[in-house]
Amino acid sequence: MKSTPKLRKSATRKEWVKHWCPPRPLAGLEVLEKILNRHVQVACPESRLVVAVIVLAIQDCLDRSDSKQRQEARRFIMGSHLQYWCDLIGLHPDFVRAIARKAGYLASEERHWQRVSAKVPMLTKSEDNASKSPIPPIICH
Repeated sequence: MKSTPKLRKSATRKEWVKHWCPPRPLAGLEVLEKILNRHVQVACPESRLVVAVIVLAIQDCLDRSDSKQRQEARRFIMGSHLQYWCDLIGLHPDFVRAIARKAGYLASEERHWQRVSAKVPMLTKSEDNASKSPIPPIICH
């Protein structure tokens, strides 16, 4: 009877990290899309496409995984670029922002950071010694 080798567990330790935890939106994206599509000046496939782009940017404002994408989406919604897209379909950008804010998609960045514990791998003695050893200088002749 053969014994199976035991796998060595990696050593970990708990560490406190900051994690962005926005609140759940009050309305779904389909609801936002329907509201915006009802208020466009001309209902056509192109206007539905522009509304879909705006709704996607609103959704990205709550992206938990990619902070860069979240910041770009917030800059788009809160900045002047939204004006160009809204002009294409006859919406006022303040109306779009108000709908997104009331639905809960424009949550405050500062208010929703929480400290959570995370498992972090610990260095073994050999890895710790290797990281402390001095790097030999490179001499060129």
